[in-house]
Amino acid sequence: MKNKISPILSMGAVLFSFMLTTLFPSCNDDLAADSYYTFTGEMMSDFLNNHEDFSQFRRIVERAGRMDLLASRGARTLFPPVNSGVEDFLKERGYASVEDIPASFCDTLVKACLVERTLYTYNLSETHQESNQLDLPVIIVTDGDTVDANGMTLSVINRRAAIINELKNDSVENGVVHPVDKVIVPNTSLGASLLDDNHKDFTIFYEALKRTALLDSLSRYRDDDYEVWKNNYKEFTQSMHIGNEDYVGKRPDHRYSGFTLFIVPDKVLYEKYPDRFNEDMTMDQKIDALYDLAVEKYNDNTSASIFGLDKTEPASGKTYKELYWDKSSLKSRYNPLNMFLSYHILDRLFTSTAKLINCWQINTAYADPTEWVGTMLDFSSIKLEKVYRTIDPAVEYEREFYINHSEACMYNNYERIRGAHLTTPENADNFSLNVAYYYVDDVLAYDQTMRNKVMNTRMRIDFMTLWPELTNNNIRLAGNPTQAYNSGDNSEDGTEAGGFNYYLPPGYLRNVSISDNTTFFISRPIVYWSNMGGDVLGILGTSYDVTFRLPNVPPGTYELRLGYCALVDRGIGQVYVDGIPQGIPMDMRYSASDARVGGLYNGGKGWRNKEENSSGIYTSEELEENARVMKNNGYYSAPKSVFYGNDGNDAPRYSANTCTIYYNQDNLMRRKICNVEVKANTHHTIRLRSVLTSSESGNFTLDYMELVPIDICGAGGLGEDLY
Repeated sequence: MKNKISPILSMGAVLFSFMLTTLFPSCNDDLAADSYYTFTGEMMSDFLNNHEDFSQFRRIVERAGRMDLLASRGARTLFPPVNSGVEDFLKERGYASVEDIPASFCDTLVKACLVERTLYTYNLSETHQESNQLDLPVIIVTDGDTVDANGMTLSVINRRAAIINELKNDSVENGVVHPVDKVIVPNTSLGASLLDDNHKDFTIFYEALKRTALLDSLSRYRDDDYEVWKNNYKEFTQSMHIGNEDYVGKRPDHRYSGFTLFIVPDKVLYEKYPDRFNEDMTMDQKIDALYDLAVEKYNDNTSASIFGLDKTEPASGKTYKELYWDKSSLKSRYNPLNMFLSYHILDRLFTSTAKLINCWQINTAYADPTEWVGTMLDFSSIKLEKVYRTIDPAVEYEREFYINHSEACMYNNYERIRGAHLTTPENADNFSLNVAYYYVDDVLAYDQTMRNKVMNTRMRIDFMTLWPELTNNNIRLAGNPTQAYNSGDNSEDGTEAGGFNYYLPPGYLRNVSISDNTTFFISRPIVYWSNMGGDVLGILGTSYDVTFRLPNVPPGTYELRLGYCALVDRGIGQVYVDGIPQGIPMDMRYSASDARVGGLYNGGKGWRNKEENSSGIYTSEELEENARVMKNNGYYSAPKSVFYGNDGNDAPRYSANTCTIYYNQDNLMRRKICNVEVKANTHHTIRLRSVLTSSESGNFTLDYMELVPIDICGAGGLGEDLY
């Protein structure tokens, strides 16, 4: 059902729009050429002064002392509420007038509706996320589910304020103004307060979070130590060369932490597990039932070894499972209910689904956009997936988000694993300063089904998801990927696409060791670049040396690969796993058509397979044989499900006329590093060390890695797809 805003508001907006059109004309593509508005230098401050329906918000700006800011040069976006929206806010908060609002809160309200770049609604994706002057998310959803009285789709900000269609995209000298129907009020609470205010639909999960003390663990927000030691590093680095272009890198302003919770509402527990839960039970009985469900999920020998339950505590001589698997030890991380809930908490903040999964450059005819990320349950991972393909009857929704889903394939004995469907709570705040939560329609577990079936596949892992700090500090997926490289990418003013490129001081990322002469550099996503998802992490320096953890996967043997784009000015790096060098150094300077790789390619970007495209020159049989030659040399072609280029502004969209499939380009490939034996209850590490001479500077790029179970890609294995 589509939601509609008040007809009275819409009528008022139309009348107001008519007055503005008469008295203060603005740009309209439908007007005759001689009717175009001749711009006279109106600033945002002038806009508020000249238009009476913003007199209330104008007074808020004045009391905040921010009118000079709105009169200054720049390229900003302002979302001012109309007077009726301010009146509603005053009634909700119990203020008699704007004069009763504390000046400091007035300042907060102004900063909450101000974005430091120009945004026009016709350039927004269905779910678009920006940061306001409070460094808090501004999430704009334009999905057709909410319409005005005329049936026109509305853009809704933070699920509170709708941009008034008749008044939007009003250009001023220092940006653009989008009037809204309500005051944008930021949620500045920390996680426990957010859940306390909104848990009426998930009382069981909320009580379990309290009893396990996991609710108390959601308080981490900003690293105040970083506010001091960041000053040891300059704010910008100039002309950092990565790929074919130079970039300016910004030092991160802050070092935030955050969490995302996947919560199972009470209603779902009653419906999915009627033999365990019902509304008439006491809360103690419900928590006991949840505890018993947790025991069922993790009561196996492999789980015991993964999570260290079989280890002996020296003082007592008992295993941790013997000590803590009871209903009186809920606060122990070895307790099954504590483990169960920890797996429902991610170690990063996803304030909207716009940042949940990087959907750019994935050809959804062959694969669904997928991320593998860590949880608060150590040694575990979770699969986030946006399901586009409708060939799987187990999936009820097209283009919806699922967790731990797997389509039927040979790797899981053709058994469909539905996983859990993710939705955003309605009519409630679902994010604050450091916590966001979503609903799932089934419980999640790092159990045998997840480990042995969902994760028994080629896992392609974007390096941008490896470290929570990149998501928590708006470094990952910052800006508009459809904007090509431009002057802003080599400027301290920020890119024209929004956001910045970043360099990360040593110590900024957890569980990463970086030598002093190494620069960790992250370029913003650009869909025209041949990096998966458009973004890439460059390790720069004449003698770089970096060590970090491998992602969490179940115990077993895996083939480890690195995917990259070869360029003549790339580097040569020795790769170590757990401190042991693996084969010869990895040279990123030659392409897959080089004799050392042995690939058959039809030029740099041409189609390889003539059966798929008339311009191809090789048959499927020839390419299958060539794949064996490349594999014997330690390489794979790049995947077919990834492309670069773009057809349109929304993600993802593939067109054979404008996009290039990775599989067809000869400088895109995957290099096998080694076979890794992943041990239970152990963190494994990768080290990358430059082997160029100290006078040479070549960058080593970290785009994506693959971890593939050996029974898929090894001798006698099931075989691997090309996607």
